[in-house]
Amino acid sequence: MLFVIKNSLLIAFFGIIITTILSFFIIFISEYLPKKIKIIIEIIVTLPLFIPPSVSGYFILSVFGIQGIIGKFFYKYFNIRFTFSIYGAILAGVIVSLPIVYQSIKLSCLSIEKEYLEEAKILGVNRYELFRDIIFPMSKKGIFTGITLGIGRILGEFGATLMVAGNIPNKTQTLSTAIYSAVENGENEKALILVSIILWISVMVMFVYSVLKKR
Repeated sequence: MLFVIKNSLLIAFFGIIITTILSFFIIFISEYLPKKIKIIIEIIVTLPLFIPPSVSGYFILSVFGIQGIIGKFFYKYFNIRFTFSIYGAILAGVIVSLPIVYQSIKLSCLSIEKEYLEEAKILGVNRYELFRDIIFPMSKKGIFTGITLGIGRILGEFGATLMVAGNIPNKTQTLSTAIYSAVENGENEKALILVSIILWISVMVMFVYSVLKKR
């Protein structure tokens, strides 16, 4: 049981880091892309929010599986496989949480008045200083809110994780998939304990979200 908790938190930790970096990267490169390309990227990033997790899992397997375009490359040159591994669980968490984190950060950045950014550019501020001194301080509420909701989404993920990483005890099993196994095997007491744990973690995440929202 301790492994399941540790594994879930580990997946959420690395998953949210990758998701946050990826969100900023997409927002940054979107400034230099044609409008049509930006719309396509927006659709791809947001799509997992509107389709069943199992469908997201299917697409992940198609692209990141051993025979997939990206998965084949990683397996051949780095001996990294996303199927039935913790890498796949992290990847599934990134895919399903990206729409939430991306949209939250994007809306926060768009809420900054353009005059501040234009004046900073006139004064010769470089991009790092622009982000550090203007963009981040003025949009940190939305950034942290997106991160908090993203963590909650990763912790609660089931469908995509089950399809990509499987439900292997002491390897890829998470809190959500462990509850499924416990119920399936008739281990009601174990299922109740796991449900209590994930509810407690969810309440903590929602508490942090509420605090950030009030501020």
